[in-house]
Amino acid sequence: MITLKAANKDNYSEVFALQLLPDDLSFIASPAEALAESAFFPYYRNLLIYRAQTLIGFIQYHPMEPEGTQHEYTITQLVIDKRFRRQGFATQALHQLLLQLRAKSDCQVISAVYVEGNERMRNLLSQLSFEYKGRWNDTAYLMEWHNDKPLPEVYLSTVWQKNFERLGDLELHEQQKPLVAPNDWTLLEAAYNPDYEVRAISHQGKQVGLLMWVTEQPHRVSIWRLMVDKAHQQQGIGRQALQAALDEIRSHREITEIAICYVPDNPVAKDFYASFGFVETGFDEEEQEMLAEIKLSPPSEPAPECKGA
Repeated sequence: MITLKAANKDNYSEVFALQLLPDDLSFIASPAEALAESAFFPYYRNLLIYRAQTLIGFIQYHPMEPEGTQHEYTITQLVIDKRFRRQGFATQALHQLLLQLRAKSDCQVISAVYVEGNERMRNLLSQLSFEYKGRWNDTAYLMEWHNDKPLPEVYLSTVWQKNFERLGDLELHEQQKPLVAPNDWTLLEAAYNPDYEVRAISHQGKQVGLLMWVTEQPHRVSIWRLMVDKAHQQQGIGRQALQAALDEIRSHREITEIAICYVPDNPVAKDFYASFGFVETGFDEEEQEMLAEIKLSPPSEPAPECKGA
């Protein structure tokens, strides 16, 4: 089994050990070049592909909304070390990424572009239900997967430079303010911590809340923030948003624990989180917060195999 791990300051340099074939750079950028490019585009997501503890490849994607297209994610890079080709790892990696992208509540389209002559990539995408859409430019072709379900009424969307100000303007009722950190502080934390996942809560296309979670350990995610603007409370939006977050987190095969903390003085928190399966596990004396957790069983279904990829 393989796993996808986010590139970070502790592991990014491992991509320099990946070995490519001479022809590979005719079809893709080198992983090091892709990582360097993403430093200037903070919404790019870089994943390292591991087999047990051995790095065997690299994959990159990003949401298209910052570039003008809503509800679409595009896969920009996929490479497997030449020593691990023809063992089905490219198919497994792409399959796992697709599970993660399709679990995003705002995902309606997944696109991928391959360079002319890269028939292996075209065949791989075709096997995973991508449709050929024609030329993307003079040297590349476009393939897409489309969600057959409509966009939900409440969904989580990307936070980026053109929409974050609206989130800072959202407000809580006065009695709720001591229970949740201000949105400006949450956005600031996320800006300086690339591993923090922050999402806008959208209701019928309008941003009405904010949610953030953090990967505290490779197998453990903690939900740190959940807020809905005071004008949009008591409509089930927070419940739908939390369910969307849990679905997205669960799509990461390595996650076996999801935690959440809340102030015991919050009169509705315990029952609300318990309804999702969170079980209280103890009180943090230092933070003065209650900790509750969900334990997950690792998914049992294997990724499909493709001997040619």
